[in-house]
Amino acid sequence: MIWRVFSLFMAALLGLSAAAVAQGRGPASVFVTQADERPFSNRIEALGTLQANERVDLTLNASDRITAIYFEDGQRVKAGQTLLSLAQGEQLALVEASEAELEEARRQLERVGRLSERQAVSVSELDQAQRNMDRASANLRAVQSRQRDRILVAPFDGVLGFRQVSVGTYLRPGDIVATLIDDSRMRMDFSVPSVLLQAVRPGTRILTETDALSGQVFEGAVATVNNVIDPVTRAVRVRAILPNETGDLRPGMFMKVTVQASERTVLAIPEQALESVGADTFVYRVVTENGAAIARRTRIRLGARHDGYVEVVDGLSRGETIILEGLIRVREGARVVVRSPSLLQPGADAARAGPAGAGR
Repeated sequence: MIWRVFSLFMAALLGLSAAAVAQGRGPASVFVTQADERPFSNRIEALGTLQANERVDLTLNASDRITAIYFEDGQRVKAGQTLLSLAQGEQLALVEASEAELEEARRQLERVGRLSERQAVSVSELDQAQRNMDRASANLRAVQSRQRDRILVAPFDGVLGFRQVSVGTYLRPGDIVATLIDDSRMRMDFSVPSVLLQAVRPGTRILTETDALSGQVFEGAVATVNNVIDPVTRAVRVRAILPNETGDLRPGMFMKVTVQASERTVLAIPEQALESVGADTFVYRVVTENGAAIARRTRIRLGARHDGYVEVVDGLSRGETIILEGLIRVREGARVVVRSPSLLQPGADAARAGPAGAGR
């Protein structure tokens, strides 16, 4: 009963008489589409957590009291910018003493050199004077290096976290002053099944989303594929890089990842045009024979599916006409009537109902 009511409704929509539907006479009315090419890719979905491109806990190698701090919580800094310094009094004195020793060794070498030109001193005395100067120069470099160890500078551009110390704090080697991260771009590690390993390569495009930033989609690319497959999960770790010019992405964010692998343009048709019989898949092509539109059942081989479309690997050619709607009454070799898609638009049934009602 339900099928009869539905058939009568479709008959009214397509302009068929109720008697024709009841008796199964007349060609089937169908809607068609053209097989055409569409962009396709293998979609791989995964989960990952963001990490900063670079991250370091800032510390010093020297021990002493902090005399100055030159940054605030959350401040952006440049590479080489001074962030903190320890007490410098004793170290400055050592540097000055080393500089004086080097200057004295240089003058002594010049005097011995002049005497050596007149052969007033032995060669060994000249060599000793040269060694004294080299030793004083090396001692000065060592003292200056220890002085630099008492000044903390930013190793790269980035943003600082919370300050962990204050002026007057006695700092020991290894004590954390603050954390510096480079958030200009973000790293993200996620796992991909090893069977899809050939589809994921450096440069493969990825799309990411996070609940923390609803509605925003971030694009990145695969940077590295690990060279080891996990023997338990049979998955391989992949590292991607995401640009972060706006600064919206933060380390620790949980991300939903979609990998757009093996991007290509292929022949594709809507899924609703398919007819499955066991392991085989068919479509009905509409061909013209002796001036009539005839339905020809054709077996096809499918590939990937995406957004309501399916990739056709074999069995169809671009531009062929296939039946999209009305498959329920179509048979191999039967005549069909191709209807305009405008009949399915709102108001089309009302426009046809007027003349039909007048005829009755």
